[in-house]
Amino acid sequence: MIKLFIFLNFFIINNVFAKPEVVKNKVCFETTFKFYYNGKLEFEKNQLCRKSYEDKMTFYISKSCVDNQCEILKRAKKPLEIKDYISNVGSPGFKLCFALDGVPQIFEFEDQQKKWQSTERCIFKNNDFVEISLLSREWKNLITPTN
Repeated sequence: MIKLFIFLNFFIINNVFAKPEVVKNKVCFETTFKFYYNGKLEFEKNQLCRKSYEDKMTFYISKSCVDNQCEILKRAKKPLEIKDYISNVGSPGFKLCFALDGVPQIFEFEDQQKKWQSTERCIFKNNDFVEISLLSREWKNLITPTN
């Protein structure tokens, strides 16, 4: 009887409480995004994935970019010239995002503990997005600042 009770508790706990989807070194979960668009605060339900690398760096990406499926993560890397990349005005990450034909955005999201977190993303066609710090990591050695 005790074994049955333990089994049922284990089964209920594992099936009632939703677990995030785990894909290799990625964790995806449903969350709420909060951001400003045309001066108005917007809310959006969406999937967000946390992708970790061997060096223990972790970045947020859209579900469509899991396993490098989206165009920006498949794109061949080539040298980029970015005007005013190193200046006192503007974010270098936002400038990189624009140079890669993306749209930068500061946004907040609810993490798995229901606490709001803030970060920046670069949005590409098909609503693919990656955290700007991931773009900086991948492209920093290929950027040539110009005036």
